[in-house]
Amino acid sequence: MSATRRDSFYPGTLDGPKSTAPSSGHMTSEPPDSEQRVAQRCVDCGTPAPKTETNYTLISSRYGWRLTRTVDANGRRMMEWRCPGCYARYRAKRPL
Repeated sequence: MSATRRDSFYPGTLDGPKSTAPSSGHMTSEPPDSEQRVAQRCVDCGTPAPKTETNYTLISSRYGWRLTRTVDANGRRMMEWRCPGCYARYRAKRPL
């Protein structure tokens, strides 16, 4: 392995060396952009989802929202959010 190649490899890291830019040391409680979410609404009744930091929290037993996969009229896959009450009715209508 050449010296140049060895210098470009950083074992144990995925993105190379850490930035040498000074850090402000300020911690923010806001989740990163990749985890922030757009406010969700139930596709059946339109109820807005409770405010949470991430969509993963909506699926928890505390909130009970459900995400279902469907196919629209054009054959495209879609994801639909349902509140607990609407999901129970949706589930009761579907054959097992």
